[in-house]
Amino acid sequence: MSPRPKQPRAPLAAIIVRALQNAARLVLALGMLLSATSCATAPRDVRFAEVDGNAVAYRVLGAGGPTIVMIAGLGDSMDTFRDVAPELAKTATVILYDRAGYGNSDATRGARDAQAAERELSAVLEQSGAAGPYVLIGHSLGGLYAEYFTAQHPDQVLAVVLEDSRPADFTRRCEDAGISSCTLPASMAWTLPDGGQAELAALPMTIRKVERLDPAHGTPVLVLSRPTPANSNAFEILWSTAQRGLTARYPGARQRIAESGGHYLHLDQPAWFVESVRAFINEARDQG
Repeated sequence: MSPRPKQPRAPLAAIIVRALQNAARLVLALGMLLSATSCATAPRDVRFAEVDGNAVAYRVLGAGGPTIVMIAGLGDSMDTFRDVAPELAKTATVILYDRAGYGNSDATRGARDAQAAERELSAVLEQSGAAGPYVLIGHSLGGLYAEYFTAQHPDQVLAVVLEDSRPADFTRRCEDAGISSCTLPASMAWTLPDGGQAELAALPMTIRKVERLDPAHGTPVLVLSRPTPANSNAFEILWSTAQRGLTARYPGARQRIAESGGHYLHLDQPAWFVESVRAFINEARDQG
């Protein structure tokens, strides 16, 4: 067989032009997405709490006790819980809110670590008028904030649900294992809203503060985790191991693993998520 003729290489200038065009399309698409998100009409029941002179948007759904407080993960507004909050609100009061720099909340300057999140949530709860005790549901980074808030206010928290939450020691264990992309790369931080960028920058401070907490506060804890997929890579295997470690961190805590779904269990498995939360709250209420 005769050798296949080599294809002529495209001129370097043409390659650069195509790369710039693709980058421009990406920026345009992201701009349109962010514009559509920021211009979306806010629900009519949105209220605002004043925190350090800034407005923090929140909603109160349902009625009766206990009061469920849903804390979104990095980069997400309260809208991430749109599918499950109304269901939970059928049997309890539910509070959703946008942290500073997200959704309809004002952006603030300075570090946005767990302590800042605790101060902000305390103000929202106080000004909302929703009575405790509270059940905190923290997704991903929101789980770290839930852990910190509970340690500062153990008398106000009835129970904690950590939904595929980021364990405080995960970054260290991930880097020690030589795994890449243990956190969101700095080159991708620009895709986050202002609040997300400030929280990502302060993540090392949040991790240090949560790692120092005394986990033996006696508050019931439920860890909801995604399943470990077949043919898992090193990151996914370590994440599953860390979820078990997070459960062991709190005496008496239990873990439930979904049959399917990814990091956003409240979106991938909404019925399972709601059922798990309701059953856990009923048990915590009986024990409390």
